[in-house]
Amino acid sequence: MALKLSLWAALLSLATAFMHGTSCQHTLKKNVDAKSEPSYVLKLSALEESNEQSTTKVTGVTLKMAFDSSPVWGVADLSETKSERFTSPESLDMVHRLRRDSSAVLVGRGTVEFDDCSLSVRRVELGEGQEQPVRVILDPSLSLVGGEYAIFNDGLKTIVYYSQSAAQDKDVSLPSSSSDCVTFVPLAQSDDEKNDKILSLSPSEIVQDLATRGLTHIMVEGGPATARAFLHSGVVDRAILVRAPVEFQEPVPAQMDEDTMKTAGLNMIGTTEMGGDVVEYWTREGLEWPNPNDLSSWP
Repeated sequence: MALKLSLWAALLSLATAFMHGTSCQHTLKKNVDAKSEPSYVLKLSALEESNEQSTTKVTGVTLKMAFDSSPVWGVADLSETKSERFTSPESLDMVHRLRRDSSAVLVGRGTVEFDDCSLSVRRVELGEGQEQPVRVILDPSLSLVGGEYAIFNDGLKTIVYYSQSAAQDKDVSLPSSSSDCVTFVPLAQSDDEKNDKILSLSPSEIVQDLATRGLTHIMVEGGPATARAFLHSGVVDRAILVRAPVEFQEPVPAQMDEDTMKTAGLNMIGTTEMGGDVVEYWTREGLEWPNPNDLSSWP
């Protein structure tokens, strides 16, 4: 009986490693070594062959957002009691390919609070020897501390950026350092008065700090306030906007539009259809898409 239990535990451990990649206890040092190249290998895949790997490397900041078809660019429906996915399975597969091709996936506090998300790669396979992307959470006032969120308990590496002054004002106590999986990084208050109304942390400082940790392709996955802050700061290199063929009854406006994108220095270079969704591709002027000959081949 003991042998059977031991065998079952071993199989469960192998299955977990296959689904989630190497645990953060073994990868923390490699990921934060500023002098070495990233330990992962970024892979790209064709749209119709989501698990086929290539060796194109992407760097910079890629924004991904999804909206309904309303004029206000709705990101959620207030008439729904629970947040539900509204884009197609094909678009969702694309999001997981983009996560796979990113060294870090970044969201604001609200995304974690409302969606209890994992931000891990699950719908497509990781490349051989490739690790899960590092999850990055912007939580200026450490509102998430003490909450039972999946992202803090799944054994994968997570970085939380917070405002040092805000945390001191609230007298928030950080969790003990017993876990190697979650790293808390204090930042000074943003000195950008306009951006401070959106996010009290500096997106450019965050991107720079992540680069020192060997994280060179950052996927910004929401929410809308975080997206606007990164766009306003001018650090977004490209954007993938998914428009679903649905219109919310009570849409939550993203408070962004085409002018927001253009002011951020981005131009739309084309669209594709993905399971009924329309996918827009935006890039900084002078910066080619990872595959300029076929937009749909990346991610």
